[in-house]
Amino acid sequence: MKNQNKNALLKVIKFLGLILIVCCIFVISGCGTGQQKSDDKNAGESKSEIAAQLLKEHNDLLTKANQEIHNINLKLTELNDKIHAYNDKGGKLSEAQKTEIDEIEKIRGSINPRIHEINNVSQEQWENFKKTFEKDIEEVKSRIDVLVNELKVK
Repeated sequence: MKNQNKNALLKVIKFLGLILIVCCIFVISGCGTGQQKSDDKNAGESKSEIAAQLLKEHNDLLTKANQEIHNINLKLTELNDKIHAYNDKGGKLSEAQKTEIDEIEKIRGSINPRIHEINNVSQEQWENFKKTFEKDIEEVKSRIDVLVNELKVK
């Protein structure tokens, strides 16, 4: 009977040991999952913040672009008026000036479609897109100013 009690006691101890090991494994694996969920949540929040920042930058550039297009249109109107006044006085645009006007129209024509692309530009492409877009706007404005000033002198 003592052996039987000993065997029963050993079985209970082994069973409790096995349960203890399973509980430890469960606790250890559960801790990792909790940390992973926390990391996933933080990553999700970080992605949301990045997306919100990119959306803000898209909206800011869109607002700026619309204002700049308005300013460019005013400059083009002024240039057009100067050209007509110059022609009315018997002046003729040089080939270089005509080529410059064609180049301005080409760059200006590329700006409108890119305005419609602003909200679709990815985070990876954003800085390059924005830099190129702003450079082209400034280039058009500068080139128009040069032509207007040339026509004032003549």
